[in-house]
Amino acid sequence: MLAEKIQVMKMKSSLILVFTALAYICNAQADSVKPAPVPNDTNVRVIANSQITGSIQKVQQYEQLSHGTFSGYRVQVHFGTDRNGATTVKSDFTAKYPGYSAYLTYQQPYFKVCIGDFRSKLEAANALSKIKKDYPGAFVIRDKINPPPLR
Repeated sequence: MLAEKIQVMKMKSSLILVFTALAYICNAQADSVKPAPVPNDTNVRVIANSQITGSIQKVQQYEQLSHGTFSGYRVQVHFGTDRNGATTVKSDFTAKYPGYSAYLTYQQPYFKVCIGDFRSKLEAANALSKIKKDYPGAFVIRDKINPPPLR
C-alpha cells in the first residue's frame, strides 16, 4: 500500500512537472510573436493595362445604369410601334431642347420617347409646360431615372 502511494505521488509530480514545462513553452512562444510594423507610406499605386482599365470603366458604367437608378419622373413625348418614328421624335426633341436628356425605350411592341430625370413631379410638370406647345400629347410619368446632378 505504501508503494502504491509513492507511485501515485510520483505520477502526480511528473504530471505537474510536464504541465509546468508546457505552460512555460507556450508562454515563451506567445512572447516571441510580434506584430509586423506598419509602413508610413500607405499610398497604393496601381499600374494596369489599358484594356483592363477600359473593362473596369465598362463594368462601372453597367453598374451605374443598372443599379444607379432610382424612382422619379419623366415626360413622355412619344408612344408608338414605329422605331423610325420614335428615333425621329427623339432627335428632333434633342435639337429643340438641348438642356434635357431624351431616352428611347422599347416595351414590346411599343417604342417610347421620354425626356428628363426629375426627382419630383413638380419639376417634371415645369418641363412639361415648356415643351407642351411642340408636343401637345406629352404627359408626366413615373419612371426609373438616372441621378440628376445636384444644384
